[in-house]
Amino acid sequence: MTNAILSRREVKNLLHFKSDTSLYTLEKKDKTFPQKIRIGLRRIGYRADEIYSWLESRRVERREVA
Repeated sequence: MTNAILSRREVKNLLHFKSDTSLYTLEKKDKTFPQKIRIGLRRIGYRADEIYSWLESRRVERREVA
């Protein structure tokens, strides 16, 4: 895996979200969603490996339900 940090914008693009509110809502409702990392006074990011792992777990759940 990688130690890269994804910006909020990059995560929103991966999830096809247009607003910050959608991302905030997901963070509150889904306790398995990766925690954000403060990378500056007014900037946050997410570990890329955690985001990709979370996305893969969602795909696996979807396959099991179908």
